[in-house]
Amino acid sequence: MPLGEQNGTQKRYGVGLIGAGAISSSHFAAYGALAPRLRAVAVADIDPRRLELLGQKHFVPFATGDYHELLDRGDIDLIDVCTPPGTHGEIVRQALEAGKHVVCEKPLAPNLEEIDQLIEFAHRFPGKLSTVFQRRYHPPIRKLLAAIAAGEYGKLVSGRFTRYARGQFARSARWWGDWKVAGGGTVMTQFIHELDLMCLVFGRPTSVSAILDTLVLTLDSEDTFAATVRFEGGAIVSCNSLVGADRSDVSFEIVGTEKLFRQTSADEGGGGKRMSRVEQLRTLAQKGLGRIQSRVFKKRSGPPPTPGAPRGGGTHRPYFEAVLTALDKGKPRFERIAR
Repeated sequence: MPLGEQNGTQKRYGVGLIGAGAISSSHFAAYGALAPRLRAVAVADIDPRRLELLGQKHFVPFATGDYHELLDRGDIDLIDVCTPPGTHGEIVRQALEAGKHVVCEKPLAPNLEEIDQLIEFAHRFPGKLSTVFQRRYHPPIRKLLAAIAAGEYGKLVSGRFTRYARGQFARSARWWGDWKVAGGGTVMTQFIHELDLMCLVFGRPTSVSAILDTLVLTLDSEDTFAATVRFEGGAIVSCNSLVGADRSDVSFEIVGTEKLFRQTSADEGGGGKRMSRVEQLRTLAQKGLGRIQSRVFKKRSGPPPTPGAPRGGGTHRPYFEAVLTALDKGKPRFERIAR
């Protein structure tokens, strides 16, 4: 089966999306921004109402309640899986067997054993498999990784990652927090992005001390957790996540012997601010810890830019752009920081 359509030096890939839930809107925003390279061909969902709502927002030539119809289409090169985690494995396997490339929303599966099995399974087929960790492809994150690799931050010694989310979305998704379907609660379905960034920046963890509980919501798994992680390089990183807060907020900081990087939800599109060690100490001494935020981050005039996608296309654009480029080159991969 020929792969994609030629568009100058790049190929144009036909994509079929499976799962028309909330996250599908972010994927379609990326499709639109990458229209010369990516074309939405079809969408599948078992809920006719979700298909109708998606069709009101986006033009898709073909819609169906049976995702197998997408696997049989010769004009679809890439299957985009946006269903609940417990269904990922079966869909991914069938898509690879059908000769498709596969993009699958995180987590790839509800447990580590099945994830390992899927990775091994994918090696048997020509199609490439990628899990959606879009934050690592945001321009500010790529700049941060490059600066760390160049030694600008010195030795990495500490970090802090937090994620707080409202409980409404968890209540609206009946499968959220179900061990068999979701694989867990806030750690697996929300904080997984922070875990990915932590390992990307700090390397291999050597020890973890954690506590989790269900304090706010009524579900089988956890809605609250805190942890301390030690990494091979010696860095000590703290983690905290909660689903059921009165507002949503995501922030993290990376502390090196030469510089500090801090980023919050409000600042995510701007690339964060970097302070030298001298600047950090001066700020602490002059303003006090409670006032660092107001000094470090300047108030923007007008609405903030779209996080990670200054050219439009939402937060998933840089990720899909990286996937397409990797497919064009034939070797999808992400360069880790050299240590």
